[in-house]
Amino acid sequence: MTIVSLVKNPDPAKALADAVELVGGVELHGTVLIKPNLSCARPSGSGLVTNFDVVKAVVRMVASKGAEPVVGDLPILGWDPGKVFDATGIRAIEQAGGRLLDWRNAHVEIQPADSKVLKKVRIARPAIEADCIINVPVLKYHFFTHISGGMKNLFGLVEPDFRPRIHVLGLDEPLVDLYAFLRPKIALNVMDATYIAQSVRPSGPYYGPTVARSVSKLNMIMVSKDTVALDSTAARVVQVDPDAVEMVRIAASRGLGTIDPRTIGNARDASLKIKKDPLGRIIPYAQDAWSNERLNRVSHPLLRRIYGNDVVTLKEARREMNEADPSSITIDGHCRQCRLCEKACPVKNITLHEAGPIIGNRCIRCFICVEICPDGVLAIERKGDRAEDKKAEKT
Repeated sequence: MTIVSLVKNPDPAKALADAVELVGGVELHGTVLIKPNLSCARPSGSGLVTNFDVVKAVVRMVASKGAEPVVGDLPILGWDPGKVFDATGIRAIEQAGGRLLDWRNAHVEIQPADSKVLKKVRIARPAIEADCIINVPVLKYHFFTHISGGMKNLFGLVEPDFRPRIHVLGLDEPLVDLYAFLRPKIALNVMDATYIAQSVRPSGPYYGPTVARSVSKLNMIMVSKDTVALDSTAARVVQVDPDAVEMVRIAASRGLGTIDPRTIGNARDASLKIKKDPLGRIIPYAQDAWSNERLNRVSHPLLRRIYGNDVVTLKEARREMNEADPSSITIDGHCRQCRLCEKACPVKNITLHEAGPIIGNRCIRCFICVEICPDGVLAIERKGDRAEDKKAEKT
C-alpha cells in the first residue's frame, strides 16, 4: 500500500521525524544526495525555495543513520548560483553536518533507456554517483504545471543550458522520462509545505516563479517513497485535481506511481486554495504554442526577441534528441579485476567475468566506467568505427 504522510508541527525537525516514521522509516547508506529547491535568490520562508530548516532536518536525519549527506541544486536560468546560495542561507548547511555541492561544471550526458521523448540529457554528476537521493521540493503553484512538486524538482539536476530543450519538448513528458530514470535511486521524497507562496508571478518562458504577492504558513511536512503519490496528494492540498496535473497523469499512466494513495498524519484535511497571478493564467497557452510543431514557427521568433537566444526551436530540440550518439563501450586491453567499473556503474549494468567486464543492455552512455578504469581497458567505440558499420558503408 502506498502511503503519504502529512504532519503539521511548528518544529520542522519534529514534523519530519513523525512523517518519516508514518511511512515506515527509511534505510540509508553511503552518500545521500539531498536535492532541495533552490530555484531563485529568495530567502527561506518565502515559499519559493525549500525552507532551510527543513533541509537541515533532513541532513541531520541522514547523518544519524550513518550515511553522508550532500546537498545541491542549481537555480533557474538567469540567476547566479552563488547569489542563490547566499540568499537562501543554504551555505550554513555545512554547520549542520551536510556538504554543499556546486555542480556548475560537473554534468554528464546520459541516454535514459525507454524514454518517450528525452533521448538524452545532461544532468548533475553527483545524482549519478550518489548511492541514493532524497528529493526535497517545496510545494508551490507553477503556471506551466499547476504545481511544482517532487517530479518538477528533479528539473534542477538538469544542466541549465539544456533546460530550454526540455521546455519546448513539452516539459511534462520529458520530466516524467527523467523521473523514470532517477526513480530507482530516490529513497524518499520530503515535501516542504511549511510556507506556500500565493499568486506567484512568472518571469519568462523558462525562468519560473520568482515573486509571490503573499505567503501562507502551513507548518506542514509531507513524506512518501512514491513521488507520483506525493505530487497527487500535494495537488489535493492546494485544491487542484491531480488528473489536471499532466505530469502526474502521465507518470501514473506509465505505471511509475499511484495517483490515489492512502494518507495518514495529523494534517490529512489540510487544504489551501492557491491564488493565481493573472499573467500565470495566460502563460500555459504560451507553453502550448512553443511545444506545438505548427505554432512554434510563429511563437519562437517572438519569444527569442523578448527573452534572448536561449529560446530554442522545437525542431532544434527534436533534432538533438534524434542525434543521440549511439556509441558503445568495448574492451581494449587486459583487465586486472579491480572491479572499479562494476562499482561505479550507476545502473548496475556491469558484471565482472574472468575475461573482463561484461556490459549489459541497460547502458545509459555516461561513460563513467571508461573514465574510472585505471588501465584504460575500457574504450568508447563510436558509430562508424565498428566493423559492422564499416561493412554497411561499403555495401
